[in-house]
Amino acid sequence: MIWSTTWSPSISLRRATGVCFLAGFLALGLLPAAAQDVEQRYQQAIELFNKPDMEGACELLQQLEPGYKQTKMYMNMACSQVKRLITMEENLFNEGVQFFNQGDYGNAKQKFEAAAKVALKNPKHRSDVSRFLKQIDARENEERLFQEGVRAFNEKRYAEAQSRLSQVAQGGGPKAAQARNYLAQVQAELRKQAAATETNRLFDDGVRLMNAGNNVDALTNFEKVVQAGGPNAAAAQTYIQRLRQISQPPPPRPTPEKKEVAVSKPPVKPTLSRSETAPRPETPTPVASEQTLRAGLQAYFQGNLEDAERSLSDYLSNNGQKQALAYFFRGAAHSTRYFLSGETDSQQKELAVADFHALKQRAGQFQPPQKKYVSPKILALYSEAVGAP
Repeated sequence: MIWSTTWSPSISLRRATGVCFLAGFLALGLLPAAAQDVEQRYQQAIELFNKPDMEGACELLQQLEPGYKQTKMYMNMACSQVKRLITMEENLFNEGVQFFNQGDYGNAKQKFEAAAKVALKNPKHRSDVSRFLKQIDARENEERLFQEGVRAFNEKRYAEAQSRLSQVAQGGGPKAAQARNYLAQVQAELRKQAAATETNRLFDDGVRLMNAGNNVDALTNFEKVVQAGGPNAAAAQTYIQRLRQISQPPPPRPTPEKKEVAVSKPPVKPTLSRSETAPRPETPTPVASEQTLRAGLQAYFQGNLEDAERSLSDYLSNNGQKQALAYFFRGAAHSTRYFLSGETDSQQKELAVADFHALKQRAGQFQPPQKKYVSPKILALYSEAVGAP
């Protein structure tokens, strides 16, 4: 509606007359259609103002004559509030972008969510705010996965670490490069674990094969374990030495040389006096040297069971003073053969039990060596043979 500001007497008269007619219509409640439409818009604008929907109120009030009732007052307040809301959304959005670029996703999310709540019908940055909020959710999820992956790596839960860090690396976010570095370390540790598992399997199979009498395959397994290294390497080396000693044939005993005796005529036996024909006392059997016993024990602890049995048997046959010790370790040598055969060589077990029985008859109070010197299996067989608890 356009209002003229030029006055003339005729116009003034017509306006005065129009005012009188308008007053009459108002008094009678008979307003023209245009006047009713203006009043309806005004009332609708006031309702929007009170909701408050300042944007809607400002739009309606701008369509009315500023001089109509309190239009100007309401329009100034509503439109000023709309400008303030537009400025608020702009400032919140810019602050959110600044925090986002600094990597402060917590504050950035707070600003963007506040900008999205500004009561505007068509906010300028609504789509941009939605896009940034999705990126923040992705970055926060990436950070969570990265921290969980690093924690799992430090706690040696490598499979879990690999799962978390792979998601971060595939996401391509700011943490992707760091995640790939950790993944390389995780894969290296997984390869070590797989190698250790395989080495343990080879060792266990080697022991099983050795006990079953398959010394050739057992030796192959133990050699692989030693080559791989690890905690079982030393034990595998010990088994290798035993298996090689067992597989070697015992050295042949030296054959005493035969001395040729010159044949001569038998000498004439002289006639002996009565005193000369009396029987002479027997010469006592020489006691076996302690060196023979030490050689037998040394051979046993070196795993040379053939030499151990031979030396200990020589010591016993020559009435060595430490009979009980010799019987025990000769029985231990037979026991070792029995257990190395996978407990199938019953003859070796019988020989071991016989030595342990002989020991008990000669020294009932014999105290066997400690477990760190002799296998617990051998001590158990000894206890069973002699009836010890």
